[in-house]
Amino acid sequence: MSWRGTLPAACWEAREAPAIIPVEAESTSNGVFLATHTSIPILLRDRVESAVGGTIVDEHNLRRAVEELPADQPIIPILGKSGTGKSHLIRWLRINLKPNDATRLIFVPKHRMSLRGILELILEHATSERAAELRAKVAAASDAAADETTAQLRLRNELAVLVETRGADKDGTPEENDLRAFLASAEGLPALLGDPVFRRRLLADNGPIARLVREKLSGKDSEDKEDAFGFTAADLDLSVDDVSKAGVDAASVASALASDAPLRDLAAKMLNEQLGPAVSEVFGIGGDDLKQLLVELRLDLHKQGLELLLLIEDFSIFQGIQGGLIDAITLLPTETLALCPMRVVMAVTTGYFVNQMPETVYTRTYKVFDLELPADKTAPFDPAGFAARYLNAVRVGSQEIDKHRTDESPEPNHCLQCPVRDKCHQAFGEVEGVGLFPFSRTALDRAIRSQSKGDAFIAREVLTRVLRPVLHRDQTELDEGHFPSTGFESDFRTGALDILDNVEDQVRLRTPGDPQLSERRVRMVRFWGPGHGPQNLHPTIHEAFAIPPLPDLITEQQTHLHEAVRPGPILPSDETEEPPAGSPSPPQSSPPPAASKPPLVRAVDEWHKTGELLQRHRNDLRNIVHTAVTGYLGLEDGYGGDSGDWTKGGAELAPIFDAKTSIALDGGALQTALISIDHRNMEDVRVLRALAWVNAKESWENVEHGDALQSLCVNKVQEWADSVSASLLPAQGDDIELARLVHVLLSVSRALGIAGSYKSDALSRVMALFAKPSKLANPEQRPYTRRLQDRFTNAEPKADRNLLQRRLLRLTSYRQGTGKPLAIDLPRLVRAMSDDAAEAPWPEHVPEQIRKVVDDIKKRTTILDPMLDETRRLVPDVSDLGGDVADVAHALNTLLSDLAALGQSANSINPSALHDAAKSVKASDLKKVTDLNAGLDAWPTLTADQRLRLMTLDEGPALRIRAWLDPALEAVKVLEQKLQSGPASETQREYDETLQRLVAGLETLSSEVMDVAGSEGGA
Repeated sequence: MSWRGTLPAACWEAREAPAIIPVEAESTSNGVFLATHTSIPILLRDRVESAVGGTIVDEHNLRRAVEELPADQPIIPILGKSGTGKSHLIRWLRINLKPNDATRLIFVPKHRMSLRGILELILEHATSERAAELRAKVAAASDAAADETTAQLRLRNELAVLVETRGADKDGTPEENDLRAFLASAEGLPALLGDPVFRRRLLADNGPIARLVREKLSGKDSEDKEDAFGFTAADLDLSVDDVSKAGVDAASVASALASDAPLRDLAAKMLNEQLGPAVSEVFGIGGDDLKQLLVELRLDLHKQGLELLLLIEDFSIFQGIQGGLIDAITLLPTETLALCPMRVVMAVTTGYFVNQMPETVYTRTYKVFDLELPADKTAPFDPAGFAARYLNAVRVGSQEIDKHRTDESPEPNHCLQCPVRDKCHQAFGEVEGVGLFPFSRTALDRAIRSQSKGDAFIAREVLTRVLRPVLHRDQTELDEGHFPSTGFESDFRTGALDILDNVEDQVRLRTPGDPQLSERRVRMVRFWGPGHGPQNLHPTIHEAFAIPPLPDLITEQQTHLHEAVRPGPILPSDETEEPPAGSPSPPQSSPPPAASKPPLVRAVDEWHKTGELLQRHRNDLRNIVHTAVTGYLGLEDGYGGDSGDWTKGGAELAPIFDAKTSIALDGGALQTALISIDHRNMEDVRVLRALAWVNAKESWENVEHGDALQSLCVNKVQEWADSVSASLLPAQGDDIELARLVHVLLSVSRALGIAGSYKSDALSRVMALFAKPSKLANPEQRPYTRRLQDRFTNAEPKADRNLLQRRLLRLTSYRQGTGKPLAIDLPRLVRAMSDDAAEAPWPEHVPEQIRKVVDDIKKRTTILDPMLDETRRLVPDVSDLGGDVADVAHALNTLLSDLAALGQSANSINPSALHDAAKSVKASDLKKVTDLNAGLDAWPTLTADQRLRLMTLDEGPALRIRAWLDPALEAVKVLEQKLQSGPASETQREYDETLQRLVAGLETLSSEVMDVAGSEGGA
C-alpha cells in the first residue's frame, strides 16, 4: 500500500518524461506541444532601430501581426539571444495560423536541414520550367559536394583564393587598408590556409570550416548554436606542436596574429566576408541561385493567384546564401515583375539581425517581436504554472493527449481521477486544478533556482534539468520509498544552500539507526520545507515520501503551498528552448542571516555542504583542534613542564603532533594524518563546528545548546587525543632505541665530568643524564676538552646532548606523572641502563639524524689522546717538590721577609701576592695532582670510561698550585741574581745556601709549570 492506496506512489510513468520533454522541442507531436504550451511575454516594437519603448504582448499578437502583414513591409523578425524561445514561437504560429487556400506556407526548420533540403523545400511549390532546371542543378551540385572531407578542403582552398583576390578592400582607414593588403597577400592568410602544418587546427571538428560544411551537408544539430557559423578571432590564435616544420610565410603570419588581437579580428572579418561566395563555389549553388529560385516561385504563384508565407526557424542556416534570400524577400512586385505577395517571419539572434542585416531589411520590416525584455519591462509569469502543464502532460501520456486532440476533446486533467487529489493539492500545491506533486512551489522554486543563471528563468534548463530528470529518474525512487533521492539533492543543491545549512539542524532530523531515512528527511525539509530549520512538514508530504514525522519537532502547517504565487518580473535569459519567464519567486521564508554566525562557523557549514574551505579558515580550524587535543594530551618535557617538542619538533623527533601536518581537513592527507576530519562525516563536522563556536564565544555558556555540544566535544577530543598518543608513542616492549640512547647519554655525561654518571645507583645515573655540567676552571688551558664539551652543551637547539635528551624524554615521559622524579618512567629507564641492547641494531623507525648523532658521539668519546696531551701539559710533576706546598711557601716567605729587613729585597717581588697565592692552595691539592700524574702514567691500561673520568677530573688543584708556583719561581730567580751580584758575607752565604735549597726543591716544579705556560695541544 502506498499513500495513494493500491495505486503506485508516483502518478506517472517514467517513460513518458522523455517523450513529453525531449531535447529537441520540435520532435513532439502538435498535441503534446499545445498541451504543454505556456503563453510567452514578448516585447513588441514598431521600429527596428528603436532600443527603447515597446509594449508587452503575447503570441496571439504575433499571429495577428502575421495575418495583417502589408505587402510593402513583408518581414517580421523574432529577436532574442540564442535559445530564448524563438523557434517555439515559429512552431506555435505554424499550428495556429488560420488555414488559407490562397497561401503557400514554407517552414524551414533549424535542425537536420541541409542546404539541399532548404532549396528542395522551396522547389516543392515551384512548377515552372525554370524551376525544373534549378531542381536539377541543386541535385547535381549537392551530390558533387557530398563528401565532407572534400568539401572542407575545397572550402579552405576557395577561401584562400578569394581572400587573396578580393580581400584587399580600399574603403577602410589607411592603417586598415595596409593591414588588409598584408593579410590578403600571398604571404598572409593564403599562406596560412594552404600550410600543411596548420591544417589540423584550421580543419578541426569544432572549427568554422568543418562546422559550416557539416551544416550545409547535414543541417544543424540540436547542440549547435543559433548564431551563424563563421571565423572568430579565437580561431586564428593558432598554435601547433612543431612550428619549425611550417612554411616561413605561414609561421610568420601565425606569429603576427598570435601577438596582435586587433589583427586577428580583422583577419576573421576578411574570411567571413568571403564565406558566401566560397560556399557558392564549393556547393555549386549560391545566393543568386536562391534568389532566382524564389523569384521563379513567386512568379509561378502569382499566376495561380496565390501568396507565399515563409517561416524560418533559424535564419543563420542560410549562411553563405543569405544575400540571395534577403534580395528575394525584399523584392517588391512591380508592373513589369508580377510577383506574388511574400510574407516572411524569421527567428534570428539579436546580434546577427542588428549587425549583419542590410538596410533594405529594416525598411521592409513591419514589426519587431523581441523576447529579450529590458530591465524596466516586467510581465506576470508563474513558474509553477509553466511546470504544471508539463507535469499533467507526463501524467496523461503522449498517446492519450494525441487522442484527445484527434477527437477535438478538451485536454484531460489527470488529477481529477486521483483518490488523494484534495490532500495532495493542499500539501504540494496546484495551479488551476493541476497538482505540482512531486514538487511543491517551494521545492520547484529551489530546483529552478539551482539551474538558473543569475536570477533569470531559463525554460530549457527547467525542462531538461529539472522536470525531465525528476520525472524520469525518480519515479522508481518514489515508488520504492527512496525519494527524495541523492540524485535530486545533487542536481539541485545550489538552490537550497542556505536551508538546513548546518550540521546541528541535520542532526535533529536523524532517525537513530537509519542513516538513509535520516538523509531523506533532511532533503525533504531542505527542499519542501519553509526554511525555518528542523521541523515536520505537512503530514501528507511525510506520507507521500514514506518519511515518518519526528515526535519532538513542531509541525509547520504549510497552508500557503496551494495559494497562487504573486507573479515576479521577467528577467533576461540566455539559453532556453522554451518561452522565457519571470525569475522564480523567492522562498516564503528564509533562514536567519548568515552574518549572525562567526566566520569560522559559516566556513564549516559551507565546507560540510560543498567540500570547499579557504586556506585561512582551514589553518584556523586546525589550530583550534590542535589546541583542544594538546590540552587533553598533557604532554610534558620530562621536567614537569609543557613540551614544545611534541608540537614543534623537527623530523628527528617524528612523529610530531603539529597542527599543519598532523590534522587533515579532507584531501589526500586523510589517510596519513594523526587526526583526519572529513566534511562528509557528520560527527566530525559537528565537533569542528562546536569548537569554532566556543572559540568565537569564549565559553560554552555563550553557545546555544552549549552543554550538549561540550559533552560531544569532550568525547571526540578525548578520542582524538588517544589516537594521537597511540601514534606518537612507541610500543612499550620495544626498548632497543631507549637502551642505546641511555648508554650514549651516559657517555656524554662522563665526557662532561658529571660525577653521578660514574655512580652505581640508578637514580644518580638517571639524574646524570640531565644534570647540568660544571664549567672548566680555565677553558683556555684545555681547548680540545672545551670544544668536545661545547659540542654536547652549546645553546643551539640541536646540540647533540639536547637532541638525544629530547628523544629520550619522548620515550619515557609524556603525561603528568604520579610523583615519580622528573615525571619520568624510572623503572623503564633503569631497565634500559642495564640492558645488553646497547649495541643492538637500530629499529627502523629511528630517524637517521639520531643514528648519526649517536655514532658521532661514540667516536668522539673514544678518541681521547688529544685530551691526554693537553692534560699532561696542564698537570705539574710535584714529585721533587721536597715537601708540602705550604712548607715550601713558608720558607720562601721567611726568606723574603728577612731580606727585606736587611734592605736586600727586590722591587719586582710582591710578597703579599705570593702569600695570598700560597694560601689558596688546599691541603689536598698536592695529593690530587700526584694521583692524577699516576693515572696519566697508567693511561695505556685504562678503559674508555676510566680515561674519560681521568680527563674530566677537577683541574683546580693543578691550577691553584700553578698560580702560586709561577710568581714563586720568578721571585727565586730575582733573589738569586741579586745575591750573586754583591760581596759574600757569612750572612749572605747562609741566605745563599737557603736559596739554593729552595731552588733545588722548586726546580722540577718550575720546569713543569713553564711547560704548561708554553704551547698548547689542539683537539
